[in-house]
Amino acid sequence: MKTIITISLCLAIAGCADSGFDFDPVSTVIPRSSEVKSLDDASTSKLYLSVVNGLLEQGRYHAALAYLDQYAVQEKKTPYFTELYGEALLGTEQYNKAAEAFAELEDTERESEGFSGLGRVSASSGDWAGAVVYFKRAVASRPSSAEYLNNLGYAQLCAGGAVREAEFNLRQAQELDPSSASIRNNLVIALLLSGKDNEARRLLSGIPTARERAEVQKFAADWLKQRPEAGTAKEEM
Repeated sequence: MKTIITISLCLAIAGCADSGFDFDPVSTVIPRSSEVKSLDDASTSKLYLSVVNGLLEQGRYHAALAYLDQYAVQEKKTPYFTELYGEALLGTEQYNKAAEAFAELEDTERESEGFSGLGRVSASSGDWAGAVVYFKRAVASRPSSAEYLNNLGYAQLCAGGAVREAEFNLRQAQELDPSSASIRNNLVIALLLSGKDNEARRLLSGIPTARERAEVQKFAADWLKQRPEAGTAKEEM
């Protein structure tokens, strides 16, 4: 589940409205018996959680949390449930509870998602050194994830002192996902910090519109001005 870190501010910090809280995911995903044979319990559970994931992607964290609480009453908790629960808690700024949920994913098949979640919890409180530790573990668990590499690179920039490593990780992330604007923007910052202004300008010149180029340039300039207070820097993840 499923935020320039674009930690997306994944931190899921968006305050999207929870309007439209008037449907039941189960009735949404289960066909009428007149149309198709009944789904088994495992399929029903999987589809229910898929709809909850959709709510999270829409930024409807409170709604998702309500449905997850309902699910927990009736169904067995799985690692996927725990991941979604952590995301909903993170989105509603219940950071301690979110950390507890993500920590439960260690030694499960969703361990990398757990480390990524813990990294975003740390980033949400400005603990960039802690975020680096967790994002490194996420990358170690899934080395080909452009998202994890991007988050790690940005956290390293914010934590300070590891610009070369951050640049390397962001280069890897961009090669894995060349279309990502957030990875590109973070790489621009890393290049500027490394004194590679010409390469940063070449990267900026590839942005198709003048307006977007100006916005990215301003973002990078503002970021660099704020760097002494790196722990409070803003991101996109």
